[in-house]
Amino acid sequence: MSKIRVLSEQLANRIAAGEVIERPASVLKELVENAIDAGAGNIRVRVEGAGTRLIAVTDDGCGMDADDALLCLETHGTSKISDDSGIERIGTLGFRGEAIPSIASVSRFSIRTRPAGAVEGLLVRVDGGRILGVEPVGCPVGTAMEVRDLFYNTPARRKFLKSKLTEETHLEEALLLAALPRPEIGFELTIDGRNVIHSPAAASPLPRLRAFFGRRFAEQMLPVDSEQDGIRVSGFIAAPGFTRPSRREQRTFVNGRPVEALAIFRGLREGYDASPADGRYPPCVLMLEMDPEEVDVNVHPAKREVRFRRESAVLRAVSQAVADALGQRSRPAPRTDLDYQIPRDVLLSAAEVGYTPRPETPELIFDPPEIPEPPERSYPEPLPPEAGDPLPDPDMLTDRPGPVPAPVAEMPEAMVFNSDWPTEVLGILDQTYLLAAGSNGLVLVDQHAAHERVMFEKLMREAEKTVPSQPLLLPLVLELPRREAAVLWRSLEVLRGLGFDLEPTGNNSVMVNALPVTLQGGELERLLPDLLAELVEETGGRTPLDRELVARASCRAAVKAHEALTLEEAGELLAQLGRCRQGTLCPHGRPTMLTITRSEIERRFGRR
Repeated sequence: MSKIRVLSEQLANRIAAGEVIERPASVLKELVENAIDAGAGNIRVRVEGAGTRLIAVTDDGCGMDADDALLCLETHGTSKISDDSGIERIGTLGFRGEAIPSIASVSRFSIRTRPAGAVEGLLVRVDGGRILGVEPVGCPVGTAMEVRDLFYNTPARRKFLKSKLTEETHLEEALLLAALPRPEIGFELTIDGRNVIHSPAAASPLPRLRAFFGRRFAEQMLPVDSEQDGIRVSGFIAAPGFTRPSRREQRTFVNGRPVEALAIFRGLREGYDASPADGRYPPCVLMLEMDPEEVDVNVHPAKREVRFRRESAVLRAVSQAVADALGQRSRPAPRTDLDYQIPRDVLLSAAEVGYTPRPETPELIFDPPEIPEPPERSYPEPLPPEAGDPLPDPDMLTDRPGPVPAPVAEMPEAMVFNSDWPTEVLGILDQTYLLAAGSNGLVLVDQHAAHERVMFEKLMREAEKTVPSQPLLLPLVLELPRREAAVLWRSLEVLRGLGFDLEPTGNNSVMVNALPVTLQGGELERLLPDLLAELVEETGGRTPLDRELVARASCRAAVKAHEALTLEEAGELLAQLGRCRQGTLCPHGRPTMLTITRSEIERRFGRR
């Protein structure tokens, strides 16, 4: 008896849904792409219950007649390609004909549509892939698709959905990616009756950039418009020195489709003629236009990965476009990462490191108050690492690559810190590593990781009591990206408990009235968005946040690698590290120091 059976069409659609429909945001993406392909001038999206209760997409496109409304529910029913040659020149966002039948198989689905010239429209109702009814209905020209009770018949899939905030964040990002390359189409997103995105059609993408990311973000972006080898590159790139802590803010599109391609990212890096420093990346919104025959989008069910026929040409076009944009406008010399953090004199004084500023260093408006040093404590052996430090939610990394903390590389046993606590600073290597003498060898201390630990434990000690805040002479109003603003609104109490005085002034803006004394000074316009971006990466959007997470993100203001310290400052930093409860690891779990033992040194010199 044969063991192989042909699956029913209904079951096959549910299996296909597992590849195409990963979460509610996948449904929104597929339906919005269909609306764009239909020639819509305005697209309205309504979401309830983070997309599990309702996702409704309404457009004013061409609409469908009765035959097309039924055929679109058939597997691989599509109007985008008609023969074998069409797969080589895909110029639309959709083309496989899998999305609608897959969505209909795992939801209660309905289509309400009318083409131009028709007297009446058509309503098609589907439940779990079964057509329940087809009837005439009055409706405007265009199409309205409603997806209710998503995954109601696949409860296992519902269990894998993340928090409401996380799913709503993915929904917003899906619409944002559809809207950025198409300023000529108006977009609107409503979540649980709250208007989240309202972006009318415009002649250029600049108003959309301001609306989505804030005016200050848009002011730091440079326009790009270049063509080379038949590849046009347009959009915006960050001005030198303007960076973000992850590549999530690098949004790239090919023929209007959001994609992730190594050739584009390499072209960006070569155009800036620099590698990411400390895991930071310049944000961008880049649109590439090329002959559809030059790109293969039929690679992945989600259509986010593409292959280029001439990858080197794409790399050159992007690199040249970025280089041209950077050279078109005269700007001050790029400033280092430290220029966008808190001044060094404030950092070191807050960390109790003795430091005398150079004459050219501007005086502070507010001097941080004296904070008594904790009593001396001896640590013959460092405590073992604490477990439980939260890692980024892997779910938030599925759609767009982000900076996952790299695992600590395995080191030879002789290189691992072996409880030989350093006692004397001998020198500083590359303005990054403190060289210290231990009783059993040479100890190398990462000054950034060490200062992070000192700052972190200081913030946590302050969090256990009333945190002193330093009011700003002039309150500062900041506009934030939507994701960071969402984290801020849901965590105001925690932030206030750590010494931040923040007041919402709009959907995406906040007034900063005071900061913790430890973080006083510097360019606050950079500090707070970076802090919130770090929280998004660490928590994956989960809220509420606790004080430890906020303190961990705040300590990103620590002294950076390649920042010069004197031997006296280095010695004081090393002494403070010795007084920490856990001085051998930074708050992110990386080692602060390692030992090259005397026996290893003797072996290298051939003495043994």
